[in-house]
Amino acid sequence: MKDLLAFIKTKQFFTHFGIALASLVIVLFFLLKYLSSYTDHGEFVEVPDFNEKRITELGSFVKDKGVNYLIIDSIYAPGETPGIVIKQDPSAKSKVKHNRNIYLYVTSMVAPQIEMPKLTDRSERQAKLIITSYGLKVGSVTTKNADCNGCVIEQIFEGKPIVAGQLIKKGSKISLVVGVRDAHGYAPDSLAGQTVDPNTFNDGD
Repeated sequence: MKDLLAFIKTKQFFTHFGIALASLVIVLFFLLKYLSSYTDHGEFVEVPDFNEKRITELGSFVKDKGVNYLIIDSIYAPGETPGIVIKQDPSAKSKVKHNRNIYLYVTSMVAPQIEMPKLTDRSERQAKLIITSYGLKVGSVTTKNADCNGCVIEQIFEGKPIVAGQLIKKGSKISLVVGVRDAHGYAPDSLAGQTVDPNTFNDGD
């Protein structure tokens, strides 16, 4: 025991101890570095901004960015260029693991089809509200002699009547024909084919 204590106090012991400690630190350093590269532990990349990128350029855009992409949905956006990214998840500048999938939403190349709503027998105001709520556009509004004053008597698409339930592309323009009549029950010929305010006519002179 005395010999051991005496050896610990020698310069030779401290030299060997220092070498062993340095060797242990070096081994642990390389071991942790290897484990980090093997498991990608702690390796993150910044998510690039895909907003307004075209589908055709996504492949070259993500090259060397450290992430992958996946288009999961297409959305019809009137007025927007078809085939561009309008939303992504996770958002740009987020920190994610290397090779993480970034989920993308793009504008649809083709407008979806919807069923034409029933506009006849409704007031002009109601018909316009329905048109816009269906993602359609309001076209021209003309008048025609009719017993129904101020209500829609025809719904027109591309110059022809269209019935409720018929498939039509979202964003299409729908024109209306509104019935008008005077105090005697008839619309003046001078007003036929014009846009009028149904409140123009009343039951008195």
